[in-house]
Amino acid sequence: MTKNDKMKKNSFLCLMSLCLVIFSSCQTVNTYKAQDLNGKWTIVSVMDETITLENMPFLEFNWAEKRVHGNVGCNMMTAGFEPDAKNVAAIKLVAPVVTMRACIYGMEIEANIIQAINKIAQVKHGATPNQVHLIDIEGKKLLVLEKD
Repeated sequence: MTKNDKMKKNSFLCLMSLCLVIFSSCQTVNTYKAQDLNGKWTIVSVMDETITLENMPFLEFNWAEKRVHGNVGCNMMTAGFEPDAKNVAAIKLVAPVVTMRACIYGMEIEANIIQAINKIAQVKHGATPNQVHLIDIEGKKLLVLEKD
């Protein structure tokens, strides 16, 4: 084996090792199942804005009925949702209906929550075990929920 062949072999082995390290360090972007949303969750952040209301907004998912209801700031909201059999992390809220009370506090946050709800495409793990992120189709974080 010539010196040139040895260099090619060593270069190839180094490249393969580097590829192995890179690919083994990749993690699945999402291992959370949408059905794990079942139950009541407090909305703690909307579009990267922390929520600090006296009465925190929440969403409560009922997996058996494929329904969600909650408080979105001032008003109550209810909707159906559609899970995706092919993508266990996918979820889409369908036909959300919101009451129309006028309130002094929370209307801007409520408008942002309603806007976010209409864009939800998937759920993924949050920063802690009792936290999830609801994201749009491009992976942008819309809502951060914490389990009650």
